Amino acid sequence: MKLKTITRAAAVATGMTVAGLTLASSPASASAAADCGYACSVSKHVDTGVDSADYQAQVNNSTAGPGVTSWIWVWSNNSGAHADYYLNGDATMHKIYGPARSSASTTLSRDVTSFRVCGPNGFGGDACSAWAHPQY
Repeated sequence: MKLKTITRAAAVATGMTVAGLTLASSPASASAAADCGYACSVSKHVDTGVDSADYQAQVNNSTAGPGVTSWIWVWSNNSGAHADYYLNGDATMHKIYGPARSSASTTLSRDVTSFRVCGPNGFGGDACSAWAHPQY
């Protein structure tokens, strides 16, 4: 755990790019690097005036098991949703898709460093939550 903290602090201090996110060297960026606990969630509500939808994603970086360190879940009460996420040591953005009016989840072999939930905005695009940065 201490090595992760030192690595994160060094990344913030140098303003380098970690997991696809550029961390500046300001105190605000240091606090944003872990803006929720080991288990946290994000949500997005979309109201098009005709219909509405809620999208939600959760991450738990304290999940344990053989080859498992984290878990991610995505849900929607209307159209399908997806969660975008980055894994520790991997600069590629990954996605998990949930079907309409249902959910999907998966276990992961690396901790999630940042994630958000997205779903149809009713106008041909996606609406996404802000990025969350769980502890790991």
